[in-house]
Amino acid sequence: MTKVRPDFRRILLTLPHSRQDYAAVGLIAEFADLFDVDLIGTYVDDVNLRSLAEIPNVREFRAGCWEPLNSEQLARDVAFAAREAERLFLENASRHRSRLSFSSEVGVSLRDAGIADIIAVIEPNSVIERATHQFTKSLEAAFRSASSILLVPAQAKRRSGPIIAVASGPDDPGIVAALAFASSSKERLILVPSQPSLSLSTALERASITGVATSLAEAAFLGGNILLPASVKGRLLVMSRKLLMERPAFSQTPILLVSAELSSRADLPNPK
Repeated sequence: MTKVRPDFRRILLTLPHSRQDYAAVGLIAEFADLFDVDLIGTYVDDVNLRSLAEIPNVREFRAGCWEPLNSEQLARDVAFAAREAERLFLENASRHRSRLSFSSEVGVSLRDAGIADIIAVIEPNSVIERATHQFTKSLEAAFRSASSILLVPAQAKRRSGPIIAVASGPDDPGIVAALAFASSSKERLILVPSQPSLSLSTALERASITGVATSLAEAAFLGGNILLPASVKGRLLVMSRKLLMERPAFSQTPILLVSAELSSRADLPNPK
């Protein structure tokens, strides 16, 4: 059996601010384990919140009444929030992955993210938090990068099911990533051609050499969404970033958008 491994190095995760969203951290740690990569969780201080202390006459609602904003208390609150984020990160992630690290930063920064990295973004459960400046900035920073992107809804709970790969051809980088994940998780792979007339027979033959059960399916595309048959319930949807005409919407199924420049540690064998 031939093993295929995409050249992923790390998953970079900006940690959520609500403890209700930390269940998704465990799911991402499981993905890091299946891809055999490091998981780095980063707590990002809200720059706007810190700057409030510099504005004169700012008041806050604390203990049932409005009081002047106390900069020292704000600093203590921020430090506590960072410690709590680290605790929740380790509590949820260490069950699935041992290669973990935590960091704290001021403001969203993904300057170190490269082609071999996966930037994970958790969609908050709260509609209010989805509208915050910080979440929007995190999402925008991910799509400005050259990295692969993992979009995970906070309510995602599915731990089994086929891996679905939307491919533009037999050499699509998303196929390698999907094959590696399907092989590690012992799931079957469903290949979906990005165009009705596209042949993926070569990719099917190559997948059979890796020992992964693989089949074909059809789908419809509407804007940034993929519409699969109701009978297809996937554990992970994989596609190349080069296929995107617009930013895809979050869905119930995590979506891995693979960098078009990603290489693999072992090329798929050519069928004979």
